[in-house]
Amino acid sequence: MADLDDLQRKQADVAKFAMKMVDEKDPERLKEMAAQVQARCQELEKMARGIEAAFTPPSSEGEEVRVVLTPAQKARITEQTGVGVEVVTLRDSKQRMWSKDMPRIEPREIEKMAAKQAAESKLISETRSQVEKIIKQLEALNVPEIAETIAELKKDPTLGRARKAQK
Repeated sequence: MADLDDLQRKQADVAKFAMKMVDEKDPERLKEMAAQVQARCQELEKMARGIEAAFTPPSSEGEEVRVVLTPAQKARITEQTGVGVEVVTLRDSKQRMWSKDMPRIEPREIEKMAAKQAAESKLISETRSQVEKIIKQLEALNVPEIAETIAELKKDPTLGRARKAQK
């Protein structure tokens, strides 16, 4: 599975390739390049969805438990992920009944879940930022063949991450 660094590296490669389109004058070559950009963006999407699957917590439908982190836990999470987290939200699922297990749960397990939620939040934020940059670069190209792709990216610049995080 690809990691966030691989994704960002490939995204930068796509952006660099897309910038070459600005200087291209041949319409046929522009069409070919646009098709390549689309294919690369689809590959990026697959990579991003793979990363998302790895960070997405299992399905949760049950009762919600909110745990306030200690100052030390907050500091460690911020140091590890670069994201400040005050409260970790846990939902009961078939795999884990947090509400019933809470009295027996170790603080390090709560911290682990907080780190996971912080990483998910960071992934959503960074994905949005990178996709918005790509949208601007693609719009600057003014290539009608990629207008549909641009519209899809504008609809959800998090590539579906924000919706899944809300569940």
